[in-house]
Amino acid sequence: MSTLDFAALAAHATQRIDGRRAVVIGASLAGLLAARVLHDHFDEVIVLDRDALPEGNAHRKATPHTLHAHGLLARGRQVMEQLFPGITDEWVAQGARLGDLQSQLVFCAGHMRFAQAHSGVQGVAVGRTVIEGTVRRRVLALPRVRACTGVDARALQASADRSRITGVQVHNLAGGDPLHLNAALVVDASGRGSRLPMWLQTLGYDAPREQRVKVDIRYATVYLEREASHAPGMEAVLCAATPEHPRIGVMLAQEGQRWVATLGGYGNDAPPLDTAGFVERAQHMAGEIGSTVRAARFAGEPMGYRFAHSQRRRYEQLGRFPDGLLALGDSVCSFNPIYGQGMTVAACEVLALSDCLAQGEAALARRFFRRAARIVDVAWDTAVSADLAIDSVEGERTLAVRLINAYVARVFRAAQYDSAVGRAFLEVAHLLAQPQSLMRPAIVARVVRALWRHRRGGPLALPGSASAA
Repeated sequence: MSTLDFAALAAHATQRIDGRRAVVIGASLAGLLAARVLHDHFDEVIVLDRDALPEGNAHRKATPHTLHAHGLLARGRQVMEQLFPGITDEWVAQGARLGDLQSQLVFCAGHMRFAQAHSGVQGVAVGRTVIEGTVRRRVLALPRVRACTGVDARALQASADRSRITGVQVHNLAGGDPLHLNAALVVDASGRGSRLPMWLQTLGYDAPREQRVKVDIRYATVYLEREASHAPGMEAVLCAATPEHPRIGVMLAQEGQRWVATLGGYGNDAPPLDTAGFVERAQHMAGEIGSTVRAARFAGEPMGYRFAHSQRRRYEQLGRFPDGLLALGDSVCSFNPIYGQGMTVAACEVLALSDCLAQGEAALARRFFRRAARIVDVAWDTAVSADLAIDSVEGERTLAVRLINAYVARVFRAAQYDSAVGRAFLEVAHLLAQPQSLMRPAIVARVVRALWRHRRGGPLALPGSASAA
């Protein structure tokens, strides 16, 4: 890997480069993906991070959530394959499992199990550390990318009129004077705790409007030794929360002949962090989670994690924004992780950044943030609507949200009987299709027909209304 310490960075920064430099704040997955694209357009890319970067596939202290179940959506795998040809094969060589999106996935909504069928769309089941470790090695092997660790970017440098960002102020965590690192473009990929809104205000700009949905969801995760008798033929089991059963369960195949199993609950309904309690809770989940957790050998004690709120910063709505600066990934939008959208949205944003850079750098921020907003809209609206279907989640339940959730409840019921309805929903969930596709006349007709045949439907009514099912 091409890495620098602070002293090496300081010496390097004084050297003349024949071209332009881009700086990425944060060696998150989003930051690494950004560096991959910037490498195509800049003469040098420097990635800054506080933590040491492992050479292998290892958890980092800065990302404790990577210990829990992570799903790379089908669209995310497609984009990463486009950015790094052959990366799926690399994951498989490290133990990843490929499976059909519908025939090798058990999907339950509450206690309703979707009908299974062959979809022809492949998904990948593999740990977050393998995904990120492989991307990190690929990116840091690029000839014009370097990473500097043990440092903190604490301020932006700007031109005299503050219309353009010209670099960052970099501090050595071991102490000493800061370094002023010049750059033609600075990309903030520092995550949900990004200080960019504060930095903008310091320079005389408005901070972006922030939206929050108080999810307050808690997880417990265990790793299990996998045997052939555990969920045979399946690579993933997903149990989504419903108003009637507001608990979540995820079980994904992992490298090393393991399963990772994550249970989740909202508000005070936290899953137990002891083995016996975890096993007991798993018995109430649909699908093969309960039987597998009961039968398998645990590789360790349950680990907990709490996610307080989803948040979105609306950079695309700002009237003024300095040139030479962008933000992406969790710095822009941080989702409830149970939907597995974060990695995929970041990858799609980076693909949009590549397209924007190919069109030139005039009004780059305005063009990119608008493109990114359209990507985030789909995932945000899908996740927020699903969260607001749960009574304990705080947020405004507009008429549109209530109508959407009423229809999705019918989709869940119909998907038990009609695999085409289930596939349409899964394509939306994997960001392969727009949510509006569920309202295509052909899909609506299948929903109505399935519910009529099984007498489980009734009129589409608002939750809580007298005619609601």
